Amino acid sequence: MSSWLVGQQWPAAGLLGLWGLRLVYMRQRRLLMGTVCVMAVMASWLIFKNRQFTQISGELPQTVTLAMTVQPDQIRLKGGQYQLLATSAHGQLISYGRLTSAAEKQQLSQLTQRTRWQVVGELAPIGPPTNPGQFDGPSYYRSQGIYRQLTIKKVTALTLAPRTGWLGGLDWIHQVRQRFSLALERLPPTLQLYAKSLLVGLRPVNFRTQMTSVQQLGLMHLFSLSGLHVILLIKMLRWVLVRGHLSQTAIDYWLLGLLPVYLVLGGGADSLQRAVITAWLPLGWQLLTRQASGALAGWSLALLIGIWTNPLVLLQLGGQLSYGLALLLILAPPMSGWRLSGWVQLLSLPVILMATAQWHLLTLLVNLIVAPLFSWGLLPLTIIGASLGQYSLTIATWCEQGLALFQRGIDWVGTLPGLLTIGRPAPWLAWGLTLTTLWLLRTPTKRLAIRLGLAYFGLILSIRWPLRGAVQFIDIGQGDSILIRQPFNRQVSLIDTGGRLQFPTPAWQTGGPARARVETITVNYLHQLGLNHLDTVYLSHKDVDHIGDLGRLLQLIKVRQVVVPAGMAGLPKFKQLLAQARWQPQVREVIAGQRFADGLTAVHPFHPGRAENADSLVLTGRFGGQQFMFTGDLDQAGERAIVARYPMLRVDVLKLGHHGSKTASNYQALQQLQVRRAILSVGRHNRYGHPNQETLTTLAQQHIITYSTALQGMITYRFGGGRASTWQTFLKEGNFYQRTAGHTGPSAR
Repeated sequence: MSSWLVGQQWPAAGLLGLWGLRLVYMRQRRLLMGTVCVMAVMASWLIFKNRQFTQISGELPQTVTLAMTVQPDQIRLKGGQYQLLATSAHGQLISYGRLTSAAEKQQLSQLTQRTRWQVVGELAPIGPPTNPGQFDGPSYYRSQGIYRQLTIKKVTALTLAPRTGWLGGLDWIHQVRQRFSLALERLPPTLQLYAKSLLVGLRPVNFRTQMTSVQQLGLMHLFSLSGLHVILLIKMLRWVLVRGHLSQTAIDYWLLGLLPVYLVLGGGADSLQRAVITAWLPLGWQLLTRQASGALAGWSLALLIGIWTNPLVLLQLGGQLSYGLALLLILAPPMSGWRLSGWVQLLSLPVILMATAQWHLLTLLVNLIVAPLFSWGLLPLTIIGASLGQYSLTIATWCEQGLALFQRGIDWVGTLPGLLTIGRPAPWLAWGLTLTTLWLLRTPTKRLAIRLGLAYFGLILSIRWPLRGAVQFIDIGQGDSILIRQPFNRQVSLIDTGGRLQFPTPAWQTGGPARARVETITVNYLHQLGLNHLDTVYLSHKDVDHIGDLGRLLQLIKVRQVVVPAGMAGLPKFKQLLAQARWQPQVREVIAGQRFADGLTAVHPFHPGRAENADSLVLTGRFGGQQFMFTGDLDQAGERAIVARYPMLRVDVLKLGHHGSKTASNYQALQQLQVRRAILSVGRHNRYGHPNQETLTTLAQQHIITYSTALQGMITYRFGGGRASTWQTFLKEGNFYQRTAGHTGPSAR
C-alpha cells in the first residue's frame, strides 16, 4: 500500500508538534520526559528500519543458492505457480516458482509440516509499482518484515524440518491451521469461502471476485480478522469457561494463553494483531497489578507495539481503520448505535476514498443491518458448518444454503444504483476532512457541519473537473495504453487497452484467470481521477497487446464510442470483445482525415484493411502547444506513406511504432517529422527483444529525447490551466527497474 493519510510526513510532524506543545503547556515534567524518551526510542528504531529498507532496495539482483524453511500454511498455489513465505539467511523472503507437474502440485498442497528447501534462484529487492495507485509490493511486504523476493529456478532438495521445544509448539499451530484449511476443502463453496476467511484468515483464489459487492458496500472489514472477531471469540471463550466452573482469574489466564494462539491461527494480520494486543494488555495488567487499565492507555500501548513490529502500520488501510475507529469508539460520547455507526462511516470516508476512490450510498444502511446479522447469524453459521459440516452432509448443506442466501442478497444490493466514483483526495485534504470530522464529533455545530459539507463539495469539484489536462502513457507491460484528458475532463479518451496473450495450459495448471491489467491499473487509476466513463476508446489494430483487455474494460466502465480503423468492426475477435460490454458503445470505423471531439485527427489508414500492423490507426493532435502522434504498430512503409501524404506535418512527441521494433521508426520519416521526444511503450524483459538496438541507435543519432515505460513507469505530460506544460515520470532516476531492465538507450532529460 502507498502512503495514505499519515504517509505525508509534514502533517504527521505537525500533529506531533501540537502534542508536544500541549505537554509543555500541561507542565507535567515526568509525562513530558517519558514522552520524549518514548519518541526517541521509536524514532531511532524507525530510522534504523528505514535505512535497512533503503539499503536493501539498492541491491542488484543476484543468482544465489540457499536454504530456507517454510511453514505449511505459508504455501500458496495458483495455476501452474506457487508462492512461499520463507525464512532464510537473508531474512524473510517472498518466493515464487513454477510447478513442473500435477504430482508436484498435489505434493505441495498436502504438506502439513514445516519444510526445508534447497533452491537456486534470483534474489532481488521487491519491485515497486509503476503506475499511480497500483499495488505497492515493497510497502506491503515490508509491513510483514519482508524486503526481498526470490524467483526460484531450481529446487535441489525438499525435506521435512520439524522442531522441538516451544518452537515446535509454534510449528504445531501452523500445522493445525493448514490441516483445518485442507479439511475445509471438502465443504460446499460458499461455506468454504466464509470459513477460510472468517476463521483462519485465508483468502482463496476466488475471494476477490466473489466479494466484489461486499467490497463496494463497505463490508470488507467483517471478512478481515480484527477487533470484532476477537471480541466475539472472547465472549465465546468466557461463556464456555464459565460453564466449566472456572474462577474469573483462571478464565483470564486461559484468555492470556489462547489469544496469542489465535493470532497465529488467524494469520497474524495487523488488524488482528492490534485487536489481540488491545485485548491482551488489560488482562495482563489486571493480573499483575489487580487494577483495571484505561481503554485509552491500552490503545496507546497497542499502537506503540504495532508500530514497533510494523513501522508502516499507519500507512495502510487496515491499520488506519483499525486504530482510527478503535480510538473513535474510545473517545466518542454516549450515543445510539445508529448515530455511532454514522460517525464511524463519516470518519472512515476519507481513508476509504484514499484506498478505493469509491463510496456507496447504501453503505451506512447495509452496515447497520449486516453487523448484528453477522455477529448473531453468519459467524455462528460458519462455525457450525466448518466444524460439524465435515461430519454431516445435512448440516453442511443447511449452512451452505444460509450463507449462499446472504451472499446472493448482498450481490443483489450491490447491483442497485448508488456506487459513487468520487476520486482520490490529496493527502492534505484527506487530513483536513478527518480532523474536521473529529472536531465536529466533539463540538457539533451547524456551521462546522456546513463547512465539512462544503469541503467535500470542493473535493469533488477539484478531482472531477481539474484545471489541467494530461496525456499519460500507462505502463501495462508489453502493449499500448494511452490516456488523454482535456482540461476540466471535457473529453476523456483511451488509445488501446493493452492485453496479454493466453497460451494453452494443461488442466492441472488452471487456477482461475489472472486479473486483467486494465482492471488493476487503468480502471483503478480512472477511479482515482473520479472518472466513471470514457468518451472514446481508440483501437489501433487487432493485436492482443493492444485490444486484448477491451472486453474487461467494457464490463467495468461505460464507454460512449469505440473508434477502430476501417475494416476492423467486422472481425470476429473484435465482435467477441464488444459483446462483453455492460453498456454497449457506438462503434465507428475511420480512415485518414477524420477528426474527433477530443482534438485528435486520423492520418492513417488511407483505406479499409484487415486491422493488421500495416493498417494501424494513427492519430495526431495538439495538446498544450505540443504536437503528438500515436502510431500503434505501424511499420516503416506506413510511416513513409504518412509523411508523403502530409509533407508539412511536424511532430513534437511520437509514440514509437511497434514498441521500438526495427520494423518501425524509419530514419527519414523521423527526420522529416522533426521528432523531439519519443515514447517507448514496452514490457520489461519481453520475449520479443523490444526495443531493437537499431531503433535506439536511430533515436540517438537524431538526438531524440526518449522515455520508456519499462524504465520509468507511467509517463505523464500535463498541460493547460494557465501554467507551463510539464513532463513527469512515475519512476525516478536510479529506480529498481532502471538498474535491472534489459535495454538502455538515450534517456529523457
